[in-house]
Amino acid sequence: MGAPDSVPFTTDPMVGESPAIRAIFDLIDRVATTPATVLITGESGTGKEVVARAIHHRSANTSSPFVSINCAGIPANLLEAELFGYEKDAFTEARISKKGLLELTEGGTAFLDEIGLMPLELQAKILSVLDTRTFRWLGGTKDIRANLRFVAATNEELEKAVATGRFRQDLFYRLKFVQISLPPLREGGG
Repeated sequence: MGAPDSVPFTTDPMVGESPAIRAIFDLIDRVATTPATVLITGESGTGKEVVARAIHHRSANTSSPFVSINCAGIPANLLEAELFGYEKDAFTEARISKKGLLELTEGGTAFLDEIGLMPLELQAKILSVLDTRTFRWLGGTKDIRANLRFVAATNEELEKAVATGRFRQDLFYRLKFVQISLPPLREGGG
């Protein structure tokens, strides 16, 4: 679900020779050297996490954590606590204080997989982190500096989700500062 990645990236599982794949490799190499937020789109199975890891491992922060957070795999009522951390007694089950995944990503890359399925109220909090580079634990009063890069991925058509009110337009535009669209496997995308 999202402990920092401690396994060194020793092999590059990205392969392909098509012009579309070569263009993606070139974009990965260009964006990896910047702190830019990246949105990776594509159907399930096209390698969105592989691309996110390649961006991280080709960056200057390769020795820092890569934390993969499956926004669809964590129940909505727990996702906020998992992302931001919480103080003891912030909610009924909070018997101890706990750092969140964003704090554990210090200096590295937070990969928000399936961000299109993130609840709207949490989307606003992620937007705030992108804008202020700070966040607070649930029940906390101290601002925590968010020294990390965000890479998000989705197989959802976020433009349609924005049009229907299921995804925040302002967050969409912040995430897609750089967008990498992966071709479907049936079109030679793998």
